[in-house]
This record gives sequence, C-alpha cells and structure tokens, in this order.
Amino acid sequence: MSDAVPRYEEFVRRLAATARGATLYAPDHPIVQRGVGALTTLCGAALQRSESLVLGVIGDEIVVNGERLHGVAAALTGFARELRDLEVEKLTFARGTTRDELNALVVELSNRRANRPLQKRLEQKNVRRITVGRINVEETEEPTGIAAARRIYSSAVDTAQSLWEQARAGDKPDPRAAQKIIDSLAKMVSQDRTSLMALTALKRYDNYTFTHMVNVSVLAMAQARSLNLEGPLLREFGFAALMHDIGKVHTPLEVLNKPDRLTKEEFDVMKQHVVDGAHILRRTPEMPALAPVVAFEHHLRQDLSGYPENIGHRDLNLCTQIVSIADVYDALRSNRIYREGLPSERIRAIMTQKDSPAFNTRLLRRFINLMGLFPIGTLVRLETDEVGVVTHEHPGDPFRPQVKVLLDRLGQALEEPVLINTWEAQNARRGVVEAVDPDTVQLDPLAYL
Repeated sequence: MSDAVPRYEEFVRRLAATARGATLYAPDHPIVQRGVGALTTLCGAALQRSESLVLGVIGDEIVVNGERLHGVAAALTGFARELRDLEVEKLTFARGTTRDELNALVVELSNRRANRPLQKRLEQKNVRRITVGRINVEETEEPTGIAAARRIYSSAVDTAQSLWEQARAGDKPDPRAAQKIIDSLAKMVSQDRTSLMALTALKRYDNYTFTHMVNVSVLAMAQARSLNLEGPLLREFGFAALMHDIGKVHTPLEVLNKPDRLTKEEFDVMKQHVVDGAHILRRTPEMPALAPVVAFEHHLRQDLSGYPENIGHRDLNLCTQIVSIADVYDALRSNRIYREGLPSERIRAIMTQKDSPAFNTRLLRRFINLMGLFPIGTLVRLETDEVGVVTHEHPGDPFRPQVKVLLDRLGQALEEPVLINTWEAQNARRGVVEAVDPDTVQLDPLAYL
C-alpha cells in the first residue's frame, strides 16, 4: 500500500461524514463547519504533494489518485452509491482549493432535491477548483500476466461481497457495479485466460461464497469463449453466472454450512434459494434478462430432475447448462469448512458418471478438455517425489505437462526453480502422480507463474 493511502482514506472519510452531516444540520451549524475545517486541512495537505486530488468512483469502490482504498470499501460503499446517484464518477480538487469551495461542495452533495447537475451548481457558486467529471474507460487491452489477473480477481471478489451484502440487507444488488467487473473479467478471459483460470484454482474457504461467485463466472465465460461466444453475449453469460447463487442470502448459515447430511426439512429450505434468487434478480432494474433464468434453473438436470420441482416441460438455457457444470466443478475442488477439496481426477470421475442426467455430455466433455487434468497453476508431485507447479499443458498427454520444479525429492526448496517438459525423453520418469494441496507444503504456486 502506498504511504499516501491512509491520508486519502482520512480525506474521503471526512468528506463523506461532513456531507452526511449537512443533510441533518444547517450549513452554518458548528458540526458541519468543524467538518469543513478538517476537510480543508486534509485537502491542503494532500495538494502540497500533488497538483490535484482525483477521487474516482468505480462500482462500490473509491479510488484516489489511482490508489484503491482497500481498507474502507465497506465503510464507504454508501458514499460511493450516493455519488453515483448524483451521476458523479470523478471529483477533481485542484491545488489552491479553498474552504469556501469545499463548503459549497458539501452543501451541494447534501442537496438531494436539486434537479441540475452538480457541476452546474458548483459553477453557479463560483467554485472553480473543484470539478465534476466522468471516468474515461479506454478501449485498450487490459494488462496481462498473473499480477494483473490477481488485481482483477481481487476486485471481482470484493464486488461479489458487496453485491451479496446489498441483497442480504434487502437492497437490490447494483447491476452497474457487477457489469464493470464482468467487463474486466471478460477481457482477461479473452486475452489471458491462463492467468485468470490459475487464480480460480485456489482452495480457500474463508470467503468461499464470494470466490465461488467469481470462479463460476470465470469458468462459465471460459466455456462460452471456447464456443466462440464473445462481446455482449459473453458478458451476459458471465453476469448470470456471477449472480446464480444470490438467493442463498436468505438461506440460514446453519443450513449452508452444515457438515452433515441435510434433513428433508433443511434440504427444502436449501432448495428455496433458486426461487429466491430469481425473485431478487427479476425485481432489480437493469438486470440482464438471462440472470434470473439461470438463478432459477441451475440445479435442474438434463431430464428436469433436481429442483425446483414440477416445473413442466422446458428446454434448459445454454447458459444454465454451462453454469451448472462450472458450479459443481468449483464446489467439488474448493475447500469448505466441513470438507477438503477433491483432486481433479476424482472430480472428473464424479462428473462423468455413466448415464448421469446431470449435465449436457457434449458441454461437459468440452469443459474437461478446457480445464485439463492438471490445470495451469496446479501444484503437483512427480514420480520422483519432486514438487512443482504446472506452467503449461501438453495437448496430447494430460499426465505430461510442463512443470516448474520447486522442491526436490526430499522436500527441500531449490535455490532456483527448474523448468522441465515432462514429455521429453530425458524426463520419462517424471510423470505427474497427483495434485498437491499448497497448504501442506507451504507454497503459493501462483508466485512462480
């Protein structure tokens, strides 16, 4: 984190608090004026270090001078929404911003009855050093590589958590925030799928709900992209996948996290989430039409068994069939509070059971080929007992990928990792035996990609 971030956080917190205070008290009230005074001091200090202070709103996040305020995302979610309601994407404070100008901004931010744009109202009050603008999103390629994928993935998980908490609080999840992160994920899926897919392989369970939302979205878009879907349709698939489980906000935690088999009564409660999800999404303005359909259908099998029950004849949406595969795959490979994630070969055996009506067999076959037996980013043990991370798959032999060896046969870390092609003759005895849980060897495989 930059040294400037704490100062930016304090500035934005003070701006939000003072603007809210101005909705409760007159502009000249001591509480409001103390807030304006503190805001003036903070703004002046920040502008001594740079020519301007640029506050941007991206979804439910606030960014100042390019620095994302990680630690205050939840606290300032409401302020971000208030700015979006005012159609404010960017506030720029130029060097020399005065107390009177900050006071005028606070007053106008608190004025919810005004029918003129904020910029026009500030100009009318002779405010020249504070300007309102829009964030320009350049249609250029996203940065690629594991570091860029980490940033996008982390932002997506934060957005998923925000959407979930909005729905759980009884609010409508913000489709604009979801769409922005889906746009970034879709670009990364198209430009550097390998790095993003590697991130989905992490088996954390501390924030499983939100990582699962993002993982299913990424896996669904990867499948859709392999079917040559692109553009708005690809994004709509990703959006529907992200929101597929939103109905679980109404499912009691003791049912969601129960380690033992659910009773009939508990399973009936669990099954309700598909109906609840469809209702939440249908009531949300600007929600793509596909999202409630997938939320409703994603636990239906090809023969329409599963749930919800007794729905009559229907053809499952293509997106539903893709999301169902991604949903089950990610759930099986992830660590949960009550069980460990399963290895790839075990998941493959479960999902490809003969005569199972669960999945569209053609789509499932394509998905398995897409994922590979040991996906890139998987930590693996070789026949020699060496441990390494898969960096490239061999198209003809899933047991013979390219591996960066990190630990020798005694479990000792190599001074320099060694990259080997296990399919080459000199590495004939270095085939992959099994996947390894990174926690058991205290390695982060993504650090070596």
